[in-house]
Amino acid sequence: MEELKEKKERLSGKERRALILARAKKVFAHGSYAEASTSELAKASEISEPMLYKHFGSKKGLFLSVLDEYIERFFNMWQGRLHSLEQEDPLNALAQIGLEYRSAIKADPEILKILFQAIAESGDAEIGQAARRNNQKLRAFIYELLEHAKEQGKIDPNLNLEAATWVYASLGYAMQISLMLNLDDELDENMLVEIHRLWLKAIKP
Repeated sequence: MEELKEKKERLSGKERRALILARAKKVFAHGSYAEASTSELAKASEISEPMLYKHFGSKKGLFLSVLDEYIERFFNMWQGRLHSLEQEDPLNALAQIGLEYRSAIKADPEILKILFQAIAESGDAEIGQAARRNNQKLRAFIYELLEHAKEQGKIDPNLNLEAATWVYASLGYAMQISLMLNLDDELDENMLVEIHRLWLKAIKP
């Protein structure tokens, strides 16, 4: 017990923040944003409530930090994937990134629940703004890849890129819903590959 206490005391500020976010993610995911109390969140992170307020200001501040932290991880993963695929067809890159996104959210069902909670709580101005910002960031990422594909003559030059972006983004939303409803055996990898093939057929010259 003393050893654990010493280890806790040795945590840097960055490590402490990461620990709090990881523990808070579990609390929010296993209940809900509305149900989680600051005392429960502080206890899970093994800190005092005043310390939680010092780091995040409020329960909402902590929830938004959890949302932003894990969403940023997804985008960093995608950006890293793009750097490794610089010479690849941007449409093939989209296909790979889509499959990797499914694997990532399947491996971390807690963050999937956080994403849905953010939508459920979007009536709150700050949470709604964060949810919209993340949605827009996702679509901007897809749009950029489609722009590259258009410049390379790989898609119909008259294609409405916004419309094509929304269609592809909707596949990501379908993945999220299928995992939440335990329908991932129906919307499996083979089905996703086929949907992507049909989408490509619709946008190519």
